[in-house]
Amino acid sequence: MTLLDANFKTVVLGDSVMWGQGLFEPQKIHTLVAAGLAQHGLIVHTVLQAHSGAIIGEPDVMTHKPPIDGEVPVSEPTVFEQIEAALDGNERDETVNLVMICAGVNDVDITRILNLRDSGLDQYIEDAFCRKLRLLIERAYHCFPNAIIVITGYYKAFTDDSERHIILNVLKALGFTVPLLPNSLGEILIEVLGRRLTAALIERVGHFHEYAHDCIRDTIVDFIGMIPEARERLFFADPNFKDENAVGASQPFLYGIDSDLSAQDPEEIAIRRAKACELYADRLNTIEKLAGPRASVGHPNPLGARQYADMILANLHYAMPVLFDGAKA
Repeated sequence: MTLLDANFKTVVLGDSVMWGQGLFEPQKIHTLVAAGLAQHGLIVHTVLQAHSGAIIGEPDVMTHKPPIDGEVPVSEPTVFEQIEAALDGNERDETVNLVMICAGVNDVDITRILNLRDSGLDQYIEDAFCRKLRLLIERAYHCFPNAIIVITGYYKAFTDDSERHIILNVLKALGFTVPLLPNSLGEILIEVLGRRLTAALIERVGHFHEYAHDCIRDTIVDFIGMIPEARERLFFADPNFKDENAVGASQPFLYGIDSDLSAQDPEEIAIRRAKACELYADRLNTIEKLAGPRASVGHPNPLGARQYADMILANLHYAMPVLFDGAKA
């Protein structure tokens, strides 16, 4: 791929990770990537369609629900609809140089990931990261024919390095305490069984992370097997968080929750998000209404966003060395 000029167009698709939940604009992944490219003389134009709560959806199902404040966790517009919005009525856009996508976790649904009684987690992971992601990659590949497409992965929200009481506080803050245990047990018993519960949750979120990444890699390999030239355009960026980077761990790359169950992201953002959740309450279900004001929990903090951006830029160094070796020339 060669550049005719210094202009570089990026399309940002997906969910709260790519939106940058709880982050100021200069801290967000796409802004950091743009800044990294700008250091090499490029003028980056960003089309941001990602928003909190977005699902991949289905390629031929248009919900026609309008975008709202990106901090509010709503499923729509889906990522397929985000592509249509980025195209702005066109069938394809040959001017796009980079498409960044993070999506799939909301199709699985965080409540299923955290629900120890749900035995069908693997089927939801396969549907999201094999079937739906394959269709999404195909759509993006053909709609943005000159773009590098970077699919980013996720991370383990909880690990053995996480403080157990913080894990329990996260569950309380998100309204998931009661459904996690048989017979609708209450909070007192949850505290008693806390260590067993948190151990099971750590194992479950670890399984989600590993299996989802296996599915993403397999989906990309299968796509390249069908279209060999896609090898030069399609990449997987694993954020590669360590155990110590989880919620409540020793070097967190993720927002946790304060002891009073308030959000840890900047107050300015948290207050605006809470007001927006009230304004768009008709778009939220019962759990989303409770969890929405604290939606930064479990999302990359500024250090986590920096890690994501670095991994995306590393893939671009490999995919488009001309950008970094000759863009200033």
